[in-house]
Amino acid sequence: MSDKDQKTHDPTAKRIEDARKKGDVPSSAEVKHVTVFAGMLVVLGGVGVHAFARLGAMLVRLWGRAEDFRFGDDGAQQLITGIVQQLATIFAPLFGVLIACALLGGAIQGPMLISWSRVAPKWSKLSPVSGMKRLFSVKALIELTKTVGKFSIVAAVAVWVLWPHATALDTLVGAAPSDVGAAAAHLVVMLVKSVAIAVAAIAGADMIYQRRSWLAKMRMTLQEVKDEHKESDGNPKVKAKIRQIGMQRARQRMMSKVPDASVVIVNPTHYAIALKYDHGRMGAPVVVAKGLDAVALRIRDLAIESGVPVVENRPLARALYPMVEIDRPIPPDHYAAVAEVISYVMKLAGKRRAAR
Repeated sequence: MSDKDQKTHDPTAKRIEDARKKGDVPSSAEVKHVTVFAGMLVVLGGVGVHAFARLGAMLVRLWGRAEDFRFGDDGAQQLITGIVQQLATIFAPLFGVLIACALLGGAIQGPMLISWSRVAPKWSKLSPVSGMKRLFSVKALIELTKTVGKFSIVAAVAVWVLWPHATALDTLVGAAPSDVGAAAAHLVVMLVKSVAIAVAAIAGADMIYQRRSWLAKMRMTLQEVKDEHKESDGNPKVKAKIRQIGMQRARQRMMSKVPDASVVIVNPTHYAIALKYDHGRMGAPVVVAKGLDAVALRIRDLAIESGVPVVENRPLARALYPMVEIDRPIPPDHYAAVAEVISYVMKLAGKRRAAR
């Protein structure tokens, strides 16, 4: 079975987040192209008109006042500096719009991120063998097919838009430059708008393809899912060992309180509940230890060794065990039955003192 066939589980949130930190996210270059085309429409429709109007005004001033310029050392430097500053202020909004649209194309597909692992040097990229594998891989073939298909669609749209106006171009022969410029601008805007719509449709399909392809690449095998759960939740064997150690320590603490108990109620072998009661200080007897089977026997033996009274009361032991918690008072429903046991123990202790 191939590795692809074994990857039958959807990627977990952790795997997706780890891939995102490495810069591995689904991304479609066509979305960025669409936003760039949108930026071009903004430039052609408003910002560009204003910029080229300013550029034309600057050129008119340069040619109209050419006789006023002195091309000495200082004059030439001032002229060039002024021209560069004017060009920067004219074209900065144009480039700003295009850069903002390019960044918007990336932001549309997901939050912006910087992954140093993507820019870190990798020797595999310099390997001719690795390069040939990437060049002739299935992914490269798919990308080549997509590129040829996109170019064909864009070319078809361009021909479809421009062909009806081909005959009208003859009428521009000998026309005024302003008329030629207006006609050319109209055709360019129509062409950019139509191509943008076509690229937007391609981008929508490409986004779906890139997302599905990326999710298929991120799919996991059953063993990978198990390993990830072990890493996130901890190794089950280690957790079981820690839990076992915790239970042993809790049992040791519980057993250390048995010698101080007032009475131990037994079943006689399956249940054991050690109670402590200090008349005048406690409102009700408190459970200091309890156990089943082997633990019950250990509680009983420890109580006998420490001189703690052991009372056999099967119904009471069976009733108390599931109802009581360690270091908590007994339930009020059992006050009467426990009071009888404690009263019996106190009378027994009094008789022993009297006998001495």
